[in-house]
Amino acid sequence: MDKTDFTRYLTVYRHYSDKKVKSVELKLSAKNMEKGEIHVTDLQLQEGAEVTGQVPATSDMMVNEKFTIDEFHNAVGFGYENIYQGEQPEVFKDMKNRFFNVMGRGFETITIPNVYHEDYRKEILTTGLDLTLYPKNDYDFLRVSSFYGGFVDENITYQNENLANNDLNKRYTREFCFRGGKLGDEIKISASGYYATVNGNKVDFGIQHFDVGQESDYDGVYTVQYENRQRFLALPIGATRVKIEFMKRKQEGDLIYMVDGGIGFYGIAEFTQWTWGASKL
Repeated sequence: MDKTDFTRYLTVYRHYSDKKVKSVELKLSAKNMEKGEIHVTDLQLQEGAEVTGQVPATSDMMVNEKFTIDEFHNAVGFGYENIYQGEQPEVFKDMKNRFFNVMGRGFETITIPNVYHEDYRKEILTTGLDLTLYPKNDYDFLRVSSFYGGFVDENITYQNENLANNDLNKRYTREFCFRGGKLGDEIKISASGYYATVNGNKVDFGIQHFDVGQESDYDGVYTVQYENRQRFLALPIGATRVKIEFMKRKQEGDLIYMVDGGIGFYGIAEFTQWTWGASKL
């Protein structure tokens, strides 16, 4: 069926302006048909009396890029050590998911390449990052962020002048934070699935406040809050730096603040790769 055979219908439904719409029930019917087929492809509901236009489907704008892993590229000749330890090399075709092992200790910055490894010149689009982490020690606060950012001059976390260079006085463009947890926690941040969990329990989105210590002034002792708008991480084309900071509390009298506790961790970084689809062409 040619796309010109389709007809686009636009209808405006009005209701009492002093009432809210709780739900919409839509029924489709056809009359006076003798033969043939009816195909309903897209339904779009939007507020307002004016049509703002058609938004192409994701499948029209982007195409999932597949790749091949050829282990024979690492094969070695006679007389050299068998790097496969007895297992024969394989060729894995039509792979969709890219993943990299992640490990570190203390505050670490990892680099994740979003390039088409078979041909780096191929145009690849920005994609969301799915990150799974497992800490090797208990922790009091976790921040995962893109590396883009810097120290802020206002609304800093710690007012104490001795903590001016503390890492929590530095903010990044995209950050996702977690409250304290235990050794072996499964921490997931999934941009593709739009969820974050700790041991399967969902973590709240939006603006969140985290207890990251305490300070004192002439009015007494008060709790220090770290305010963060939870944002998932995105990988543009090229290499992206991701900073992982498992923190521990440190106390000096009435002063309590977060520091690098040297906590070890491991995990997996996963993502898919996309290129332009039909709408680009």
